[in-house]
Amino acid sequence: MRIDSWVAARRDPRERAMGSVKRPPGDEPPDDEPPASEPPTSDAPASEPPPSEPPASEAPLPPLPLKPTPVARTAERARNRRRTALIVLAPIVAVATMMLGLRVGAGNVVHAASVFAAPPGKPASPDAPVPFAWQVLTYLEDRGTRETLGVSDLTVIARSKGHESRWSGASNADGVAEPSLALPGLAPNDPVEIEVRAAGDAEPLARGFVDWQSPAWAREPTDDGARAAVRPSKREGAIALDVLVEGERLVVGEATPLWAHVGAPGGDASRVTLTLTPEAGLRLDEDTAKIGCDGWAEIAAVADGHVAGIQIDAKDPDGRHGTWFGALPVAPGAFFVGAPRFVRAGTKETAVLVAPNPRTVVYAEVDDERGRVFAAALPLAVEPGDPVPRARFAMPALAPGLHWIVVSGEPRGAERLAGAAIAKPFLVGDAPGVRPDEACSIGPWLAKRPATGFPRWLALDGMATRGAANRASHRLGLFIGLLALFAAAVLEVLLLTAAAREARAIMLLADLDEPAAARERVTAKPPGGGLAIALLVAVLGFALLAVLMLTKG
Repeated sequence: MRIDSWVAARRDPRERAMGSVKRPPGDEPPDDEPPASEPPTSDAPASEPPPSEPPASEAPLPPLPLKPTPVARTAERARNRRRTALIVLAPIVAVATMMLGLRVGAGNVVHAASVFAAPPGKPASPDAPVPFAWQVLTYLEDRGTRETLGVSDLTVIARSKGHESRWSGASNADGVAEPSLALPGLAPNDPVEIEVRAAGDAEPLARGFVDWQSPAWAREPTDDGARAAVRPSKREGAIALDVLVEGERLVVGEATPLWAHVGAPGGDASRVTLTLTPEAGLRLDEDTAKIGCDGWAEIAAVADGHVAGIQIDAKDPDGRHGTWFGALPVAPGAFFVGAPRFVRAGTKETAVLVAPNPRTVVYAEVDDERGRVFAAALPLAVEPGDPVPRARFAMPALAPGLHWIVVSGEPRGAERLAGAAIAKPFLVGDAPGVRPDEACSIGPWLAKRPATGFPRWLALDGMATRGAANRASHRLGLFIGLLALFAAAVLEVLLLTAAAREARAIMLLADLDEPAAARERVTAKPPGGGLAIALLVAVLGFALLAVLMLTKG
């Protein structure tokens, strides 16, 4: 029996006789007070008294049992226990499902690779393929954290316009590999597909077409060499002096050429005498310098520390003077690069890279004015008779023109040439106005051409493809967890609504002075009925089962 109809049937006959008349709250007559008579209406005579007894045609309702039967009491208690268990367990199961779903969505460890590209260099000859050296970084990613990883058997394949170039090697403990590739007719913005594979892995660590960029490379187009001059603290006198450092910065403990240019009045610099006074932290082989061709004097300087300075005094027979004083730039912790200033076109050369302190690896590359030609990550070793670790950098045949050997202890130190990264210029083949066999000609020419940096950019990231499975797992786990939370929330609302309805009905029966047996028989169904409860419980159960299977699988 529905609660509303049963309560209406149990109301006092006098109240049922009043029909739909409602009293305001607090105006109900007491049980021992007879109800007030209604005023006469147009449909009934005023003298007709209101009925005080129910019509004789209505059959009396059967009385409810005063005591519940044992079977009814047991069923009621079981129903209440089930409802309480659902109310308590639904949020617990939902939270557990959400936690497992988030763990499923966290994904597994992914091995991938990234490719850092640079502009291609110039081919060694007109019919040679275009060289380019793109750095590859191998790593693993676990729960959003990346860690570099060395791969012993690595293959890098480049394809463009029907041609293919392949490199095989390994990435070191920093996860860095320096593949040197070459493709015929390659130019910036040409479509290039890169594939990075590791032995034993069915899927490539990275694969796709690279994104091209056009960074400012090596030197500014308008650089006329004036920037290379060291800024003096004092420069005075009739004889103008300027100082340049070959390679732009001194290397601690190694001899670095300084070039002093003498601007003598009348243009005859050979009559000028130079006197050198080093500051603390700088050693010189001699305290004078001989002026050579074109007014340039070479000074062999060795920096003993990170702060060095020098004073140069010039004097000619006519009594004219000139003074230059200033601090010299030093590259702290930089490698010494032992390489010639001049390399003949079409020949190979080997540079010796000497570490300033104990290290295990050095990153070296050859760059020209157009792009990155060749690179290598070399292990450092101690040679017999010399405790200083060093490496030998074998360079391929290069195109004629200006080049730099860039050396750093960091994989990407060449991008900004800051700290310990250093770039040593050298000339391949001939250049206008340069006499390679004269140091006073090629030395200042190189000193006027320091590099500003050789930037690279992220051209391809393997996580875009390798992490697809993890991203799908994340979406699936999050969906299952949110579905479980939604089902639990709706289930809680329905169960609590049913409990509130039942409590409200019991309170109403208590207000009507119904016996306890009648109140215990009251049952309120939730919105949607038992089918909605069953469906929501099933959704919770299947969501939990799904995340358990995903966790195990």
